[in-house]
Amino acid sequence: MIAGFGVPGRAAADVLAARGQPFCVIELNPATVDRCAHNGVHMIEGDASSEQTLRRAGVDRASFLALTMPNEASVLEAVKLARAMNPSLHIMARCHFISAGMEAHRRGANEVVIEEQVVAQEFVRLLERPGAPLAAALGVNSDS
Repeated sequence: MIAGFGVPGRAAADVLAARGQPFCVIELNPATVDRCAHNGVHMIEGDASSEQTLRRAGVDRASFLALTMPNEASVLEAVKLARAMNPSLHIMARCHFISAGMEAHRRGANEVVIEEQVVAQEFVRLLERPGAPLAAALGVNSDS
């Protein structure tokens, strides 16, 4: 099960589809639901931070939930509800900040992707690559 069908949700869906794993998507935006339902994606329109929506999507019998939506408060509420509704569910959550990621873990998320950490890692990668502006400015020779 995937909540949110923006770029992160679609990436998760692509992986599951490539593996032949059936899944349901919960999406708040009705235009996205209309557009993507015609492409064969099983979608439920609703708010993933609502117990009723999670129940309609089948969270009680799901094995996996990726909370990919950008609204951190909704992610945290969905973690809490989903954990209470299905104690064995594997929950992945998207958070903007480390503090919210810690809260997601406290509420029952198994794994958390924290945007500020991902951005920091990408800056390090870009700055450390051979020929990066920082390397050139510091006179670092990429051949050494």
